[in-house]
Amino acid sequence: MTKNLHKEEQMAHEREKDLFSRLEVPSSPAKEEVWAHLSQQLGQAPSAKKQSIGFWQGRSIWLSAAALTLLLSLGLFARFQTTSIHCPKGIHMSTRLPDGSVVEMNAESSLTYHPYWWWASRSLAFDGEGFFRVIKGKSFTVSSPMGETTVLGTSFNIYSRNEAYKVSCITGKVKVVSQSNEEVILQMNEQASIRANGSIEKTSQPNRTLETAWTRKMFHFTATPLPKVLEEMERQYDVSIGLSHGSDFIYTGFFSRKQRLEESLKLVCKPFGLTFVKESDKRYTLTKK
Repeated sequence: MTKNLHKEEQMAHEREKDLFSRLEVPSSPAKEEVWAHLSQQLGQAPSAKKQSIGFWQGRSIWLSAAALTLLLSLGLFARFQTTSIHCPKGIHMSTRLPDGSVVEMNAESSLTYHPYWWWASRSLAFDGEGFFRVIKGKSFTVSSPMGETTVLGTSFNIYSRNEAYKVSCITGKVKVVSQSNEEVILQMNEQASIRANGSIEKTSQPNRTLETAWTRKMFHFTATPLPKVLEEMERQYDVSIGLSHGSDFIYTGFFSRKQRLEESLKLVCKPFGLTFVKESDKRYTLTKK
């Protein structure tokens, strides 16, 4: 009986061993596999964050570039935006500049300036004849083909036509510079004329009212070639005046723009024994009587 019991226990042990040998218990992953898995998961999170930061950085750079482009565009617009004013023949005009300075313009004169850049540089280009009343402030510069006039706050008259350039200081002080870089300082009642070679002649101005007489529509001439006188009359009356005789005559006298053209022509013709013929409303010719 004991023998049989021992045999049965042995058979049960064999069956138990066979049962356990058939069971597959999942094994724990190796530490290399666990580390690789964790590294993969950790690597994905920073990658997403990096991508998000890159997007905002790119957007910020784009906005900065757009703002810079806008500022440059506005700066260029302010620097080069131009206002041009032309006073035609036959009339006079008064122009107020951005700082309140005033320019009275004679007939057939023009000026150009940059209105949105005026706060940085009070400068303008001018051709013709003008009387300037400059508000005190930083440097104020008038550039013309033959020279440049700079002031701080004063009044002065500029005549710049063809190859003639003359500046008359009425109040204050001005600096005149020629294209050859010769320069002079003018005090009140002084005048500077720039010659064709760039040299400057400085003189006193005994009667400054004559230099600005044109602002009162009065035109005075002293030992002036007759063709120059007629040229001014053409400008003031917006006509054409031919001269068949007397191109070498020298005229001293005056006329008023308030007079009719025919009356002014009589005053100019009388000293030389000339007369005039009206060929049309816009055309006159001076001839010998």
